[in-house]
Amino acid sequence: MKLISLDSMEPGKKLGRPIYNEKGTLLLGAGVAVSSRYLRRLKEMGYSSVYIEEKGYEDIEVNDVVSDKTRMEAVSAISETFESVRGGDVRSDKVSLDRGKVTGVADKIVDDLTGSGDQLMDLIDLKSFDNYTFMHSVNTSVLTVLTAASVGQFTAMELRDMALGAMLADIGKAHIPIEVVQKKGRLTPDEFAQMKKHVQIGYELLLHKSQMKPLVASVALQHHEYYNGSGYPNSLPGEKIHIYSRYVALADVYDSLTSDRSYKRRLPPLVGLEYLKLGSGTHFDPACLEHFIGHVAPYPAASTVLLNTGEKAVVVKNNIKNIGRPQVRVLTTPDGKELGKPFEVNLASQPEYTIQSVQP
Repeated sequence: MKLISLDSMEPGKKLGRPIYNEKGTLLLGAGVAVSSRYLRRLKEMGYSSVYIEEKGYEDIEVNDVVSDKTRMEAVSAISETFESVRGGDVRSDKVSLDRGKVTGVADKIVDDLTGSGDQLMDLIDLKSFDNYTFMHSVNTSVLTVLTAASVGQFTAMELRDMALGAMLADIGKAHIPIEVVQKKGRLTPDEFAQMKKHVQIGYELLLHKSQMKPLVASVALQHHEYYNGSGYPNSLPGEKIHIYSRYVALADVYDSLTSDRSYKRRLPPLVGLEYLKLGSGTHFDPACLEHFIGHVAPYPAASTVLLNTGEKAVVVKNNIKNIGRPQVRVLTTPDGKELGKPFEVNLASQPEYTIQSVQP
């Protein structure tokens, strides 16, 4: 399997991973040949890259940390949940949230992530403009639980509550004008003031309309607080921000940075992780950050990279014990000619090789 930019993709290539819509319904399955029409539509939907089948890459596996079934059930549940509370008065008896539906998928996320030992996010979660909100909510939940589970101090019930809080952190946006939520470019001061209200709205929805635990609801309220006290809505510093919210804040920002939006292209995982590191101690809890960056691959499998030798290579496999130095397959000579017989280099044991950049 290979990760490829749609700008450089030729029609007829077969998808290596399926593509789903904002409801969690399958649009194009793995193995489907992407015609010119499909290719054009994927670009219109906001995709910049996809995983494809490619000769010479057959043995490169890209595995999600949760099953496709769990992820798509979660997307569907979040989509339905947003629709159920969209618009209207938060205090109205007509507004309700199905706690059982989202609790069930939160349990499945926790089961998937705790059933296979210590895991690594080794996949780029590709989203379209249409499904961004719901895919982002689910991926924030997955990243939060993936990180927190590795710490070893949380029970399964606590991890479930973290998964719920992360999935529903942005539920208040269902009551923010859509033109503000989906605006291309920077918000005006008035628009940003409107957007900031989603945390209080979400908190009230979860606490009063779904009978969620106060700690679950508090994630919606606190996930934009900063570790140095400069966040909103209450300028809480340090450990006054609940530990659930400190983990969710990292996952939320990272997934936003590394996703395509209507107004920007996604950042590579390495750059997203570097951004988080710059916020250590100011935006983010340094201890939570260390756990997070230890479980997200800066160079996910199937990514193409440029080595310090000038050779291009594809990432074959990552190792959680040496996360920044994967095993790669060298594909070209330093002057760009394709090798007849590619060879593999384990960067963990061959320090003379380094990765210079990620290639589109």
